[in-house]
Amino acid sequence: MQVEKRIQNFEKMGMGLFVHWGLYSYFSKGEWSQNILNIPNYNDAFNEFNPDIANIKGLVKMAKDKGFKYIVLTTKHHDGFCLFNSKGNTRFDSMHTPFAKDVIKIFVDECHKQGISPFFYYATYDWKNPKYESEFKEYLKELRSTIDLLSTNYGKIGGFWFDGTWDKPSVNWENDKLYKLIRKNQPNAMIINNTGLEKQGVSEEEDVDVLTFERGKPEEINHFQHGRYFAGETSLTLNKHWGNAQNDINYISSRYLIEQICNSRRVGANILINVGLEFDGSLNIQSRALMDSVGKWMEFYGKAIYNISNFNSKTFNSTNESAFIKGSYLFIKNLGNIGNSNVVLGGEKNQKIRFNDYDKKIISIKWMDNSQDISFEQNLENKTLEIYANGFEYGTHLVERVAEIRTV
Repeated sequence: MQVEKRIQNFEKMGMGLFVHWGLYSYFSKGEWSQNILNIPNYNDAFNEFNPDIANIKGLVKMAKDKGFKYIVLTTKHHDGFCLFNSKGNTRFDSMHTPFAKDVIKIFVDECHKQGISPFFYYATYDWKNPKYESEFKEYLKELRSTIDLLSTNYGKIGGFWFDGTWDKPSVNWENDKLYKLIRKNQPNAMIINNTGLEKQGVSEEEDVDVLTFERGKPEEINHFQHGRYFAGETSLTLNKHWGNAQNDINYISSRYLIEQICNSRRVGANILINVGLEFDGSLNIQSRALMDSVGKWMEFYGKAIYNISNFNSKTFNSTNESAFIKGSYLFIKNLGNIGNSNVVLGGEKNQKIRFNDYDKKIISIKWMDNSQDISFEQNLENKTLEIYANGFEYGTHLVERVAEIRTV
C-alpha cells in the first residue's frame, strides 16, 4: 500500500510539543475556566495581554534544544480569542490587545529559523461566536475563511490540529470543504481532527491523516481504516489540565513521561507532550524540570525516536514485557544500576530477555548511551533471540535504555 510522503515524514518526527496558551492563562485555572467557572471578568485578560516576545522565541528554542521536532500551538481555543491577526474578522485577537502584534507570525518565523515544524491547533467548538449555535452554516463559512487566512499568511505549515467536532457529532461540519481548502493551500500539511476522549484511535473521516489518542495509552493501533493508512498520535498533559493551572500540582513523574514516549513508539504513534504557558508566555518551574528530563533522555536516545516509520517497522515484544524491538532499536525498561550490592539495590546481574519470531541476522547490539556491546544469542532457524542486558553504570539511570541493532 502506498503511504503518503507527508505521513511518512510525520511519523519520523516522532515527538511534538503541544502548547496551550491564551487568555485563560491569566487566571491560572485551566483552559476551560471561562466555561466551567463562569469567570465574570474574563475580558480583563484581553486588556492585559502583553507577553514578552523573548518568551515566544525562547519556547521554540527550548523545544528544539530538548529534541522536539514539531510544535502544535493553540491559534484559537474554545473561548474564541485569536493569537493571530484576524484581518478584521474579529477584534478579539492579539492585534487589539496591548501587545498589538501577531503572535502566530512571531511563532512561525522562529520555528522556521530553528528548523522545527509549526502546527496550528484550532478549536472548532466556539463559546464566543453566536453563529456557532444560531447560524451554524454561516459559522462554518467563517471558519473556512479563517483557515484560509492561516494557511496562506505564514509560509510552510506542518499541519492543522482541529478540536471540537465532538461537540456536535450529528451535524454536517462540511469538513470535505475545509480539508480541500487546506490541501490546496498547504498540500504537504498534516490534517488532524481530534476525536476526543470517547473515540480514541477511530477515524470517522477518510481525508484526515492521523488517529488521535487524547490522554491515551494505546496498547495497539489499527492504522488501516477506510482503505488507507493513518499515522497515530498520543497526547498527554504534564498535570491534569492542558492550560496553565497554578493550583494543579498533580504532575506526572519523569519516569512516567519517558515510558510514554517509548510506549507511543512501540505501538506506532507519535507523542504530543503538552505544556500550559504562563500569561507572559513563560513556562513554570515544574514544566521546565520535566522538559529538562525529556531533553536529557533524548540527548542519548533521540535517534531511536526519530528514525521509526511505523508503516514499515514491525514491533517485536519480549516474552517478559520489559522490552521491545522497533525497527533497528531495542528498548528496555526495569533495568537497575551496576555497582556494589551494598550501595546499589538490584541490577547487578545481567537480565536475560527473549524474543520470538525475530528472523533478522544480527551483527551487533550496542547501547546508545555508552556504545558498549550487549551479549546475545540467536537461532535463525527457530527465529529466537536472547539478549543479556546489563544495567546502567553507577551514577546514571535514564529510566528506559535503548540499544541500536545492526543487522545483515
